[in-house]
Amino acid sequence: MRIKTPTIRGKLLFIFFGYFCVPFLALGLLWYDRSMKTIEENAVRNSEQLMQQINYNLDAYLTDFKKATLPLLNHSVIQQFVKVDPSDQYAYFTMSYRIESEIIPGAVYNRNDIYGLSVISLKGPYFSNIAFADRVKLYTAAIDKKGEDNYRILGIIMTNGTPVITVTRKIIDNETYLTAGYLIIDLSLNRITDIIQNAKLGESGTISIVNSDERYLYHPDSAKWGERLPDSYLQGIKGVNKPYFTYGTGQSKHIVVYNQSAKTGLTIVSEVPLKELTGDLIYFRNLTLGLVLILIVLAFLTIFSFSLSVTRSLSHLLKLMKKAELGDLHVRAPARDDEIGSLNKGFNRMLEDIDRLIEVNRVAHMKEKEMAIRQRESKLQALQARINPHFLYNTLGVINAYAIIAKVKPISQMTVWLSDLFRYSIDNPDQAVPLSEEIKHVFNYMYIQKERYQELLLDADLDVERLGDIATMRFTVQPIVENAFIHGYEGHGIKPSYIGLLAWFDEAGVVLHVIDKGSGMLPEQLDAYNDAFAAVTEEEMLQGNATFGGIGLWNVHSRLRLEFGEPYGLRIVVSGTGGTIVEIKLPYREGKHDVQHPDR
Repeated sequence: MRIKTPTIRGKLLFIFFGYFCVPFLALGLLWYDRSMKTIEENAVRNSEQLMQQINYNLDAYLTDFKKATLPLLNHSVIQQFVKVDPSDQYAYFTMSYRIESEIIPGAVYNRNDIYGLSVISLKGPYFSNIAFADRVKLYTAAIDKKGEDNYRILGIIMTNGTPVITVTRKIIDNETYLTAGYLIIDLSLNRITDIIQNAKLGESGTISIVNSDERYLYHPDSAKWGERLPDSYLQGIKGVNKPYFTYGTGQSKHIVVYNQSAKTGLTIVSEVPLKELTGDLIYFRNLTLGLVLILIVLAFLTIFSFSLSVTRSLSHLLKLMKKAELGDLHVRAPARDDEIGSLNKGFNRMLEDIDRLIEVNRVAHMKEKEMAIRQRESKLQALQARINPHFLYNTLGVINAYAIIAKVKPISQMTVWLSDLFRYSIDNPDQAVPLSEEIKHVFNYMYIQKERYQELLLDADLDVERLGDIATMRFTVQPIVENAFIHGYEGHGIKPSYIGLLAWFDEAGVVLHVIDKGSGMLPEQLDAYNDAFAAVTEEEMLQGNATFGGIGLWNVHSRLRLEFGEPYGLRIVVSGTGGTIVEIKLPYREGKHDVQHPDR
């Protein structure tokens, strides 16, 4: 029995249902399930970003506030107040009056976020510009409980019917360096609430602030201020490794997202019903699903109607396709004014695109070969550039060996110094190094100069061991010393006679002076250098162009300023007929800052 060959229309319908509709529906079910999870993940991610933004704004505000109140701790009036003897009532009232007249106007009245300011001396006296007597014992107990932290947020209290956040700062006696008292600042809650209220989580979502004691520092419900976080929250926060947890199911599912600040220790906690975060996303998902179903129905109707007219023209189009398969891309289907004509036009455009893409692919292939050749040439040039310094360094080692054999100590010593210079110079110039390494490099350079100029006096007042705690970059001090030889002495026909290095330490790092006794520069030239060192911004430095002569000095200054920021870099202290002093300011290396013993 002969099986009847299916018609083209039947084949198209079979292909449509078998290879499109069924797989699409299966994938649609899988996509539906996955989309729900993705929507929930996106909602969580958005909430996380919002919490991070709130914490960032809160950190920025509290950091700015912390910096703004730092000068008060060392203010002479505050320092004198905490030293007042409780029995000296005259001194107490005098210092209280000075605080009221000299500190309160600038610290409180000029800032709308500070509600009150109080000072408690460990000797007993206290001062406050608000009603404070009933809170002294409360604050003293809270401070003792919190320990020795220099900056603490105690919580929210009501002051004269106004909610304020109380912050304490420890006052260190500038003579004994012991705790002498505490500065109490009452912050208006308005700034905090402004930061939080700018964020919106659904219609009923809440955002609260929790301190390090796991108590509410702020909550939209003021009755919860100071209360401990619910156990369900604590279990959810501590029981997962993710910055969120959920509770409830279905439409009652809630999501709790939290983000803790590493700077302040405060945790931002948000709670919102998941349906309020995902409502719009689910709507658009369902809308998309409905549109897709409509498109499937339209596609079915289109294929069914199109199959009626396509059968008579497919034979001719099939012949043209066979020719194209054999490599003849110049065949073209005839133009028509119906649907088949559009198909023919598409076929013609396809052949044109294939022909064009073949040419594009050929050109791209040629460019890839050319680029590969250039890359090999670049690698070879880079290898050659590294070979030359190593070759010179190894050659100096051979010269040193011959000098040792010949017992010519000066030549041996100079080759050792010179080889150390080469070894130091072939490393990355942008690498941060301890200042002691750069000074060792400078000594090698000056020892070689000493061999040239026997009467040269090298004067170095340096604590080399402590210089190891200072950060710098390669070739920051040596170019300044070399500049002294070239421009201070040799450029004026003067025989080098003196190079001095003097360093002393402070809280910011080290101040290093490079001193020569050659001929200096004109006053207007010195002012031009120092003005440029102080005024040119980091953005202008990144352009790599000096605004004046002296590229070497500018290169050193800009590298230091871009790496370490202000106030580090160069300054010309003095320059004239008696010589020049160039000052280099450098910071401590990370973890090496010792502010307890600043000395020369």
